Amino acid sequence: MIPHGATAVVRDENGAGQQTDKVAASGHPRRPIIPITIAFIVLANIALAAMLVWSSLNARSLQLENATISTANTAQALADQAHSAVKMADTILVGMIDRIENEGLSTPQALRLRRIMTEHLADGPGLQGLFIYDAAGNWIVNSVNPAFEGRNNADRAYFRYHRDHPGRGPLVGAPILGRASNAWVIPISRRLEHRDGSFAGVVLATIKIDFFRRVYRRLDVGADGDIALALADGTLIVGTPFLESDIGKNIAATPAFRAIPATAPKGTFEATQDGTVRLYSFTRASGYPLVLLVSRSKDALMTGWRNTTAAVSVALFLLIGGLAALGWRLVRQIGLRDRMERELLDTKAALETTNATLASFAYVDGLTGLFNRRYYEQALERELQRARRLGAPLALLMLDVDHFKKYNDHYGHPTGDTCLAQVGEAIQRGLRRPGDVAARYGGEEFVVLLPSTDMGGATAVAEAIRAGVEERALAHAQAPGGIVTISVGVCVLVPSDDDDAAELVNRADAALYRAKQAGRNRVAFG
Repeated sequence: MIPHGATAVVRDENGAGQQTDKVAASGHPRRPIIPITIAFIVLANIALAAMLVWSSLNARSLQLENATISTANTAQALADQAHSAVKMADTILVGMIDRIENEGLSTPQALRLRRIMTEHLADGPGLQGLFIYDAAGNWIVNSVNPAFEGRNNADRAYFRYHRDHPGRGPLVGAPILGRASNAWVIPISRRLEHRDGSFAGVVLATIKIDFFRRVYRRLDVGADGDIALALADGTLIVGTPFLESDIGKNIAATPAFRAIPATAPKGTFEATQDGTVRLYSFTRASGYPLVLLVSRSKDALMTGWRNTTAAVSVALFLLIGGLAALGWRLVRQIGLRDRMERELLDTKAALETTNATLASFAYVDGLTGLFNRRYYEQALERELQRARRLGAPLALLMLDVDHFKKYNDHYGHPTGDTCLAQVGEAIQRGLRRPGDVAARYGGEEFVVLLPSTDMGGATAVAEAIRAGVEERALAHAQAPGGIVTISVGVCVLVPSDDDDAAELVNRADAALYRAKQAGRNRVAFG
């Protein structure tokens, strides 16, 4: 292979006749060494060029795969973080509604609520404020400043929505500028009702937009990377680079937002934005109308790959200088390729570790969709303190899947995971109030926390969950009844100052043990 513009001259003037004679005399023609060498070099360079193309395409594929994993994991982790923040605020609202609708809003109760709201505000780093409005929109109780009570928020969109819609579910509203804080916040609200179902007011929690901005600012998504948290209708909550003027802007008409499938919970795609092809990963926050979108410029992602490929190509043409140099360069190229792949894989592993660390801050168990143990332990301490203050009963159910080790050994762990997800769904369906907390305790064990619930109510919930699992008739060839069942231990306690969480857990666990000893697929009491 001779580059354009070079000249190859082959001369054999003195020995041509002698060689012809030797060839004729021997009867075996000798192959010319120069053409063979040239042919060898050409073939070697063709092989090397093919290897370069393969290596470059493979590196490009790894680069894109790494970028896809990075953006997808970042989107998932940030969506989990947003879901946790909203879920925590919503759970607080559910508890407030339960108190108000069951205990009223007398002056002592209002003072207790203000104290509880202040405690929640201290525990939740993302919370800006908690508020209660009456049916006219007047501030009754707030966590910000008692002097603000008496103001009116009847003109707010969330208030008008709850006033005109009888639904009891949460509303995640568009960003607003808080009147008490003068800061941008996300409103999370629920409707209050009188006993006859008529509108009684609104409970509101606000989450600081700056809480998300600080988290996003600490993440390294590249100089070309963007993060956007938006409502499902395209209303932008916060994004990077952060511009206050972008808060509340509707991005539904942008190519990227239009490309998000309407029903897909998460995914990755490419879209052209402002003339630039970008790689997008999105994740929806489960149960809430929130979408987390992370993007990188595809051209910028390929810069390193192009630079590497260009350098390798230059090295390839330099290798044509000689066969020895060819071999040396070939080894070098293979070394560069292997090193590049190792570095990409190392980077991929590091990014996965970083994103897994972010996701570990979420409060939801990824397999079952229930709360995880960390959230349950916090909820247990919180409800235990509340039960002490009110002198109310607190019920704890401990549930365990019967013969689950045999199930895993027989059907395999993937099927075992599916079984646990089904059990988690049955547990969730067995709950009766928004304030009840169901969590995966670990492995095949689950817990259910029932505030303000006596033994009769706890028994009803336990039986409903046990029957719900049994009715699913999940095949279990290694169980006596041939289907998956659960055992439940129930403990109800009106805690005194001497009772702690360990007492409640130990009694429920002992009851669970008795249920197992009594033959499983039953409820026992502690």
